[in-house]
Amino acid sequence: MRSFPLLLVLSGLLFGCSNAPLSVALRDFDVDVVAFQSNKIVFVKQSFDRPPVSLSRVELEGNLTYKTGFTFSFFASDTEPCNTQSYGVYVCDPSSSFEQIGSANFQSGPTQPLKLSGNQLTSGINSGNLWIGVRLDSGLATAGTLNFRNMVARVALVP
Repeated sequence: MRSFPLLLVLSGLLFGCSNAPLSVALRDFDVDVVAFQSNKIVFVKQSFDRPPVSLSRVELEGNLTYKTGFTFSFFASDTEPCNTQSYGVYVCDPSSSFEQIGSANFQSGPTQPLKLSGNQLTSGINSGNLWIGVRLDSGLATAGTLNFRNMVARVALVP
């Protein structure tokens, strides 16, 4: 009976020292897209509780569905991205302070794999201050819904 708690403690120590990634499934979610302009990045502040331990790396993977014929880039900022707000989103000019964390190309079909990762994504999650931005790279100004499905967060703890 005493060996079970000891096993848990040893497992926790080994996991903490190994920097091994941990996978957490996320619920499916949708993001409404409103008339993107190709020369702007639209940021949305993410709402979540700061993790109880520091993370050394965060990656988000899954599938993204949208209309065929468009290409998007995704960005992260761990500080307020700009001062221009409209209807609860930030509409910003491109800046070297924004880190590109992924892209999605819908030229070949409406569902594409998506992987988002980067230093500002990780630091934004660690600090509890994260803005995710989307830029239209190809296609005409568009409105619709981005469907995020089968998303998994892969995280590694700071040893």
